[in-house]
Amino acid sequence: MERDSRNKSFFIWIEEICEEIEVQFYGIICAIFFFVIIYFIFQPLWMKPVIDLFLKIKLLVG
Repeated sequence: MERDSRNKSFFIWIEEICEEIEVQFYGIICAIFFFVIIYFIFQPLWMKPVIDLFLKIKLLVG
């Protein structure tokens, strides 16, 4: 009986960790999406160096 409860506890623990990773992943994706939308709508000057850096990297690679 105790072994089953340990296995259940372990699987619940693993499931909770996976849920936390999923929440963090969605948070990061939404933050990136938010800044891309802000850039395309307002095109703030403080984002211009970052965009220039990405364009330079793209030109170097491709």
